[in-house]
Amino acid sequence: MEIIFLEKNNTGIITLNRPKALNALNIDMAKIFSEKLQEWNENVNIKRVLLIGEGKHFCAGGDVKSLYLTKNENNFKEEFFRIEYKLNYLISQFKKEYLSIWNGVVMGGGVGLSIYGDHRMATDNTKFAMPETSIGFFPDVGASYFLSNLPKNVGKFIGLTGQILEVNDLIYLGLATDYFKIENLELLKNNYINSGELIRENFEVNNDTELIKNIELINLMFEGNLNEIISNLENNKSQFSSKILDIIYKKCPMSLYVSTKLINDAKGKSLKECLEIEYQLSQKLVYRTDFDNGVNSVLVTKDHNPQWSPAKIDQINTEELNKYFETHTKKLYL
Repeated sequence: MEIIFLEKNNTGIITLNRPKALNALNIDMAKIFSEKLQEWNENVNIKRVLLIGEGKHFCAGGDVKSLYLTKNENNFKEEFFRIEYKLNYLISQFKKEYLSIWNGVVMGGGVGLSIYGDHRMATDNTKFAMPETSIGFFPDVGASYFLSNLPKNVGKFIGLTGQILEVNDLIYLGLATDYFKIENLELLKNNYINSGELIRENFEVNNDTELIKNIELINLMFEGNLNEIISNLENNKSQFSSKILDIIYKKCPMSLYVSTKLINDAKGKSLKECLEIEYQLSQKLVYRTDFDNGVNSVLVTKDHNPQWSPAKIDQINTEELNKYFETHTKKLYL
């Protein structure tokens, strides 16, 4: 079983069980996850939910490799994102307590399974990222909602660079709600399952991380649209801005443009509105050659040398960009 459900002491326990794939969420897992969550929402015997990943990691994201490998199948890409985004919204509306244990890798679709719950416990080995601009896509699963609500343009920084965040950054930004020591994992789980109580451990944020040290600079550099961001970084001449520029120049140019506009436009919008916009966008971007090239290069051949089209940021046609944001397929109707 790729996803396991267990009921114990009024707790619904969900285990993502694809450890060799870092528990990446495929379409069948998303379907039964949705069905079980709806059932538990109405079940008076279930008072809370615990979401964990089997093995050393929580969830590396949605199974985009399957989208690439089944690219000629009818409606698969439409169905995949429809089911995944509806599940994200369902989690946000879930009436009972919902705890995710962010052990190891938490990326992309794995963030979408957890960030809308009540508690997200991070530990010293947590690695959080939204890395979609590396595969010709954009930060989705409602990322435009939660990234646009982060302070000081940090959301755009995370979305464009795919920067890996660890526990200090996650607690500082409120992306993780609590900290736990990895050696207390079983104690944490058992306590929550048996009594519904969380073991909250004291955590003093270390302000010496790259992100926190440079947060004011990030705020200045990532203001505006993509052209302004690139100009800001080029003119800044600091070691940090040079490093970030090098990272950004390796990402998919169209993904960078789309992601910047998406996060800028999301300010003030609800999660429901953001998911609807992302769904329309997803059904354009998954059919671009950049998506196939990106997924193949990063996840299939792993040569990490995708050929983007257009190849450079200054070759992007902004009229084409705006068309991606038009409603062109049926809505999610959340």
